[in-house]
Amino acid sequence: MSRTLPLRPLFACLWLGTMLLLPALATADGSTTLTLSGHAEREVENDRMTVQMQAQARAPDARDAAATVNRRMEQALARAEGYDNVEASTRSYTTQAIHDRDEPGQIRAWQVQQTLELTSSGFEDLTELVGALQGDELTVGQIRFSLSREKQQEHREALLEAAMEDWKEQARAIARSLGATHLRPVEVELVDSGYDRPQPMMAMRAMDESASQPALEAGTSTVSVTVRAKVEALGGETLRVDP
Repeated sequence: MSRTLPLRPLFACLWLGTMLLLPALATADGSTTLTLSGHAEREVENDRMTVQMQAQARAPDARDAAATVNRRMEQALARAEGYDNVEASTRSYTTQAIHDRDEPGQIRAWQVQQTLELTSSGFEDLTELVGALQGDELTVGQIRFSLSREKQQEHREALLEAAMEDWKEQARAIARSLGATHLRPVEVELVDSGYDRPQPMMAMRAMDESASQPALEAGTSTVSVTVRAKVEALGGETLRVDP
């Protein structure tokens, strides 16, 4: 025969069990975890210039057009060797058939083109070289400015410190509002570090003899660093929430 326990002793057992759980909650360190991001950026003057130039020719015979392009490119590379601070390299090489408008199946001529890329931190020397190559029948296709790796690294280190200070200030402000007395970093992550690459200048029109060198402005790039941090705020007050 089963036996029913009195209600009052049962309530007493439940109350005692609840009281036994309270010390475990009270011994928690009372810390609050904060997840923050710090960011820093600055405008930096570009220190590298890259110019893409094309040697191109059109002729009824593809071999004649190729020979002209090859000769012009060899001359351009030879001229570029005279500038120690200019890096020269050849890029795309294309051969295209030019069809007759009235007879689409008929090839009227062949066009051959090769790209020469010139890069330097010496803007004056590179601009002078570009002007000379234009006189050798090469055309400017694109000009762009950028930051060298050395300059990126130089500013990255300073910005990293600024980004760290940014999230620290945020953490201090939040900790003060919580009544915390100490902050303990748990994890810090470098989210990204880089710079915006400016849009290149589009193809320049051919320059006449009176303006053999292009007038250019290097502009600036934005270098930025972002870090993410996880921090524990210690010693904070217990925030009472009224029902």
